[in-house]
Amino acid sequence: MVDIIDDDDAVRDSTRALLESYGYEVRDHASAEQFLQAPGLKPDCLLVDQHMPGMTGLDLLEHLRSRGDQTPALMMTGRSDPTLEPRAARIGVTLLHKPVPEDQLVLWIERARQTHA
Repeated sequence: MVDIIDDDDAVRDSTRALLESYGYEVRDHASAEQFLQAPGLKPDCLLVDQHMPGMTGLDLLEHLRSRGDQTPALMMTGRSDPTLEPRAARIGVTLLHKPVPEDQLVLWIERARQTHA
């Protein structure tokens, strides 16, 4: 299962459709806070947008890591910020720069899931 956490409805919808076309089970959340409140199964991979209202993607992932949650995660950003890469690397998160070609996104998700298996 892949959980998508992104505040942009169009991005969530298109990413969900893409991943489901590859056979992935997908849940999506409009915010980090919504993800944290969601009950259910633990995902195999998180696909998180960095820039969201409220808690940012990296804040969410740092919060999860501080609780011992090591779920593989990919963080996407469309903005250039030199502080993101070192923070993401420190907690073992792969940073992807938008736009990410569809085939590359699927490849990164599969790599992340395999490291967790």
